[in-house]
Amino acid sequence: MRSVHRTLAPLLALSLLPLAACSTSADTDSDTTDDNAAAAPGCPPATSGSVAHDPTAILKYGSVPASSLDPIRMVEANEITVLQTIFDPLVKLDAADQPIPGLATGWSVVDDNVMEFTLREGVVFSDGTPFDAEAVRFNIDRAMNDEESNIKGDLANVQAVEVVDEYTVRFELDPPNPAAFPIVLSDRPGLMASPTAVRAAGSSTAFSDAPVGAGPYAVEGPWYAREKVSVRAWDGYWNAEERLLGGIDFVETSTDASLGALQAGDLDVQYIEDDKVAAACADDRLRVMSSSTNEVRALLINQAMEPFDDVRVRQALQYALDREAITEALTDGRSEAATQWFPEGSVPYSPELADAYPYDPQRARELLAEAGYPDGVTFTAEIGGTFTAYVRMGELVQAQLEQAGFTMDLQLIDPAQMLARLYGTADSPPQIAAAPLAMAPARSPSSRFRERFFEDGRYNPSGETIPGLRDLVVQADAAVDPDERADLLRQAATLVSEEAAAGVPLFFVAGHTAMGAHVGGVQRGSTRSNMIFDGLYITEGRVPVG
Repeated sequence: MRSVHRTLAPLLALSLLPLAACSTSADTDSDTTDDNAAAAPGCPPATSGSVAHDPTAILKYGSVPASSLDPIRMVEANEITVLQTIFDPLVKLDAADQPIPGLATGWSVVDDNVMEFTLREGVVFSDGTPFDAEAVRFNIDRAMNDEESNIKGDLANVQAVEVVDEYTVRFELDPPNPAAFPIVLSDRPGLMASPTAVRAAGSSTAFSDAPVGAGPYAVEGPWYAREKVSVRAWDGYWNAEERLLGGIDFVETSTDASLGALQAGDLDVQYIEDDKVAAACADDRLRVMSSSTNEVRALLINQAMEPFDDVRVRQALQYALDREAITEALTDGRSEAATQWFPEGSVPYSPELADAYPYDPQRARELLAEAGYPDGVTFTAEIGGTFTAYVRMGELVQAQLEQAGFTMDLQLIDPAQMLARLYGTADSPPQIAAAPLAMAPARSPSSRFRERFFEDGRYNPSGETIPGLRDLVVQADAAVDPDERADLLRQAATLVSEEAAAGVPLFFVAGHTAMGAHVGGVQRGSTRSNMIFDGLYITEGRVPVG
């Protein structure tokens, strides 16, 4: 472990970097319908032309964000990237994050508390087990009740699962959430695993070693957490006509090495950071697609720990950071500064909150004095030492905080320990009060509230809930009228802002997917957790797409 402290001037000089020639378009929560991706200006279109694809091609993707391949047991927040290649969900999300049919072909509200889902017929898991309503009931029951499941909170309102017939299943929901429940089933709770394989494995760990789903690919050979996973096409997949690859090799590649690996042909597709976009666009061997996301970079805190257990200290932290300058410095102006936890254009976004905490170091010092810290406060933040982008963000945050009476001791630690120390484990409570990190993309507004701000949220290290917040989110999920739902979610966002909960949102990440010119079908600029492999292909002979 080592401590980082740098002077302010060199870091603020970063804000003088030129703006990038890369525009983005909206990709917020599933409530939005805007187009969400475009080729970066200066780059040829990512999917132009018409070239035959090679159905045997193996695509190399430069990240393995997975330590568990069992949908019910989350270890890494972004494991969905790999999971979605192995397990098809009941509900899919399109490129604008709108729910569309997956293994469920349709759904409807039967009455206030019951939703009915019609299932796709003729589907089998890769071990030959039929997919049907009993398989759905098995998977939902496992996610809700298995002692190894850590996604139970996602299904907290499911009271019963009824098999109506072979291809119809009903969910009794209390409270009801017709707007959000299909989106819940597009994530881990809706990823269907083979009941036969689960029973034979006997434990989540054993099943994870050799997972079996009904997705387009099956795991080939042994896999290694955060290092390497290989998946291959299998005979019998229900949607083989739209599976355009022979397989995918997930190979962990450092952020700093990713562009070079793409240029050398060692990778076919990889997300890249803002500072790599201009160089990628200038290389005619590559294409870049960009889109805005609701992944938010932030200084995350545990508000149950001193000094952040005092709301005045948390509010002082909000005033202490110049979000616009940080965004400019760290993203070359490509991203949207965050004044709240939801981006502009999303349903919970409130214009009234945009000026809630303007940059005001003097006001921050006043609030610290009111809280009993006239001489300022000191706290420790930790980040994985190899997480270059987060380390850089932490250094800039550290420098700005010093001007407002905060001394942040930034420690660089082993990345494997970092998340456990921040969020805690079953055997150990959270160990640190802060971390310069990210909130991964939220598939729906309610999922962000539940995961980050409810006492049982898996990414809420404090274990606390703001009074009244849960009721607002529950009412929003039950609302059928869109205007009523939006009003309730904005009220929830206002509560979070007033309590300065969870930390300081800094900016919403612009996702950039870089790919070889021989790769087509990319639907969005991506961050790790929302990569969509549906429709991706490699051309015959690896010739440029267009």
